[in-house]
Amino acid sequence: MTDKAKDPADAFREFLGQWERGVNEFANKAMESEQFSRAMHTASTAAVGARAGLNAAMERYFTAMNLPSKNDLVSIGAAIQALEARVDRIADLLERIAARAGVEAARAPAAPKPARTRKPPPRAAKADAAPAPPAPPSAAPAGKPARKARAKS
Repeated sequence: MTDKAKDPADAFREFLGQWERGVNEFANKAMESEQFSRAMHTASTAAVGARAGLNAAMERYFTAMNLPSKNDLVSIGAAIQALEARVDRIADLLERIAARAGVEAARAPAAPKPARTRKPPPRAAKADAAPAPPAPPSAAPAGKPARKARAKS
């Protein structure tokens, strides 16, 4: 067998390349026409109009359901960001004023954090309290009802 057998993957790649070139040639010819440009313009205009109509319908729906719309949430987010920026500027001004006056910035002391251990904190034990007696053994495991005995006939 002196002839090399063609690899099936090579044959597939060649077929795929030819198909791709044919599709590209057809698409390029189609896109050159004025008719294609008009059709694409019409389709994109319709899509934009449909999206605007959907947005208006959703706005009315949210208003009827007394829910905030996307525009409402965007405006609330912008207002929150503006407030945060103002608070940051006020804090900076107060720190500069305190620095000029030679006073250390007064901050509320943080509450002490509990130690991070796996053990729970110790409980205050009563001196006169005796440990609870163990629970009496039951016939059935916890969470399962006991079986009824069958009567033999």
